[in-house]
Amino acid sequence: MSKKKIFVVDDYPFAAYATKKTIGILSKHDYVVVDFESPVVLLDRFKLEFEDVVMVITDYEMPNLRGSELIEELRKIKPDIKIVVMSAWLDTSTSEDKQLIGKEVKAQNPDLILAKPFPENWVNKVDEILEEVA
Repeated sequence: MSKKKIFVVDDYPFAAYATKKTIGILSKHDYVVVDFESPVVLLDRFKLEFEDVVMVITDYEMPNLRGSELIEELRKIKPDIKIVVMSAWLDTSTSEDKQLIGKEVKAQNPDLILAKPFPENWVNKVDEILEEVA
């Protein structure tokens, strides 16, 4: 039996890598965390390994394939995949552009939305979601 996986994607490679390492160090779950800098590459790999992937953590604003498009494609393959959306464009300001992005993200019905920089104890929230698939 293959080990269960979490895929992380951010077009800023260090952000994906840092997210991967943080989960690896702080999560109470023992999943293989794989980081990607391209949503297209993640999607190609997901098509091959979807049975082993329990969660995808995705940036929202990325070139070639936006987070909303990626989520749509992932759910066509595995409707119950756990989705965490992260974005630097979300915050508590009243900027109309940021409110629109927030509405777009919420419309995707992710399991968790994380504004960058991540809040304290964000891995605990990821762990709570993973409890549902454990």
